[in-house]
Amino acid sequence: MPARADDDSGPTWIQLKPDQQRVLAPLHDDWSNLDGTRKRKWIAIANRYPQLSADEQSRVQRRMKEWASLTPEQRANARDFYRDLEKLTPEEKQTVREKWEAYQQLPEDKRRQFATSAAGAPEAGPLAPVDSAASAPK
Repeated sequence: MPARADDDSGPTWIQLKPDQQRVLAPLHDDWSNLDGTRKRKWIAIANRYPQLSADEQSRVQRRMKEWASLTPEQRANARDFYRDLEKLTPEEKQTVREKWEAYQQLPEDKRRQFATSAAGAPEAGPLAPVDSAASAPK
């Protein structure tokens, strides 16, 4: 059945250009479940893709594959997290950025250990303040 004119489901996979399909391939299985707004955002990324550097293209593909592998609940949590980030002051954003960079510098086993311990702490939401002395690598 063709989409109605007032339907905001966006284009079907078949309606995408071959270059867009190639770039958006990690999203193929979920494409029909995306709303029109999300589809248009992904299409805009696909349209900018050729102008990106090789490193940026690689990063886009990696993140798209990561996104495609998330469960619907994980995706909703990620959207909520980023909505919360947008509400932070520039100073708070800088603090979050610094903590993220410090976390990225940890060895893989320490990150895994930190993630495991944080997962068991229900009061530690995504933007909960972290006691830097308690979370510093030992």
